[in-house]
Amino acid sequence: MPDYLLASPDGIAWLTLLLFSPLVGAAIVVVAMLTHQSDQLVKRGVVAWMFVPLGIALYIWAGYDPTLVRDGQGVIQFVERVPWIRTIQVDYFLGIDGLSLPMVLLTVVMAPIAALSGFSLTKRVKEHFAVLLLLEWALLGYFLALDFFFFFIFWEFSLVPAFFLILMWGRSNLESKRANGESTREASSDDDPFSRRRHAAVIFFIYTMAGSLGLLLLFQFIYLATKAGGFPTFDLIALGRLGSGLPVAGADLTLSEMFSAYAAQLGITAMLGTDPLIYTGIAFWAIFIAFAIKLGVWPLHIWLPAAYSEAPTAASILLAAVMSKMGAYGMLRLLLPMVPDAAQYFAPVMAALALIGIVAGAGGALAQAGGDIKRLIGYTSINHMGYVMLAIAAAAASGAGTQLSEAALQTSRTIALNGAVMQMVAHGLSTGALFLLAAWLMQRGGSYRLGDYGGLRTAAPVFAGVFGATMFANLGLPGLAGFVGEFFIFRGAWATLPLFTLCATIGLVVTALGLLLMQQQIFFGELNPNLRNTSDLTPGELGIIAPLLALLLLLGIYPAPLLSLSNTVATQVVQIFDRLLA
Repeated sequence: MPDYLLASPDGIAWLTLLLFSPLVGAAIVVVAMLTHQSDQLVKRGVVAWMFVPLGIALYIWAGYDPTLVRDGQGVIQFVERVPWIRTIQVDYFLGIDGLSLPMVLLTVVMAPIAALSGFSLTKRVKEHFAVLLLLEWALLGYFLALDFFFFFIFWEFSLVPAFFLILMWGRSNLESKRANGESTREASSDDDPFSRRRHAAVIFFIYTMAGSLGLLLLFQFIYLATKAGGFPTFDLIALGRLGSGLPVAGADLTLSEMFSAYAAQLGITAMLGTDPLIYTGIAFWAIFIAFAIKLGVWPLHIWLPAAYSEAPTAASILLAAVMSKMGAYGMLRLLLPMVPDAAQYFAPVMAALALIGIVAGAGGALAQAGGDIKRLIGYTSINHMGYVMLAIAAAAASGAGTQLSEAALQTSRTIALNGAVMQMVAHGLSTGALFLLAAWLMQRGGSYRLGDYGGLRTAAPVFAGVFGATMFANLGLPGLAGFVGEFFIFRGAWATLPLFTLCATIGLVVTALGLLLMQQQIFFGELNPNLRNTSDLTPGELGIIAPLLALLLLLGIYPAPLLSLSNTVATQVVQIFDRLLA
């Protein structure tokens, strides 16, 4: 292997063990299903099993060295590479770096939280937990795979368990109508083909599948272009190096040169011209649209509020906490390294879309201040992922017209990307916690509609305190992880996109207002007589939510463990644009 790839130091295939542990857990659930084991045993067994991938991931984190840099990039570690389909150069290729490791850790932390949220489930319990394990498997595979063949398989397969979780275990129509203030006298059954959860599942599936089509066609073109250039590959790291202008053994041309040469060979240049930016620009939009849909970038976010709202709690947690991050991860892994010239050219467009999403998400959350709790949280996710998109655009932007030195611009871009990774992790923890608390609120009050609550702090003071702490973490209170991510993003983006950054601060204020109104509506004011006997959080519930709050506090006070992981990769990505400008 090249110097920038490093195998496991002890020779054990830790990433394979991590990847397939959820799949083994799903197989065990199937055996439990066939042998008619009790639902309670399956619930407890799945939660216990989910600590296996968590333990493996922590071991990998302990053995990962974030300071290793070779051949112009951070070293990909714990690499496992085995030829799979030799005729088209497909490899079983897994690896971890400072970009993927935080996402893996987020996945293995949130998966058992999602499973614990399903303990109140009473219908098709074994199937639910098997599908949940399949979703964890697909998410881990996506973050670990470094060959496009497997990367795309896991990207697409993650839709399947998410689709069935929404479709089969989503809200009943009665809950949906209550949440939207409609009459429940003629509420149809869960089997109604026109129910909201079916619509949410289908629109989620179609949007993501449609976006993926361009990505698939692009990589078919990339393979043929690299093959014509004498270096056929699906290797994402090699493609990123070719796009970034870094040397790759066996390749004499850059990725942009391969695109242009293959387009000329096909006769496309006679119609479109010979400017390399034309072809990298087409590649940019094919990649961007696919990942922007999953990230919830405006105007490709239409599926998100419905999916988050109608999904069962476990799916809402994983959709918001982890799946939305698949889009940002894909942009950082593929978009910026492979087509940096197009990313720089279209950076203002990315920034404009991010800004609209930030404001629209904040406005949507504020509009739900008297409506549905889950939809409000969903709109705040659009807002927060807009900040991540702004950081990506800021890293790609040229910074033309600024008076800063090249060193200052490089530092600012690096800060922005570090902020993006921190924001993804902080948002995953806080939004997952909010969805969990919303589910416990539903169990007590029988509704997701904010208008059905009021004064609950009197009956459940601990619940009010925990909900408030989680809400403040989500809106970025100093001392909590969300503040670190947002501060780094705004500090970094100011250097290259000052106007967009200034306007984006509107979203901070409006989102905070929406969340504060939600807290006020539920817990303050006159106590709703129907909630007089509402129980407070139990010790078990506190035990579930406490780790998330502890992580949010720890990363807010001492973010170095996470930033030390992402900084090398962030610096490497920024150097791509430094070389491009030079």
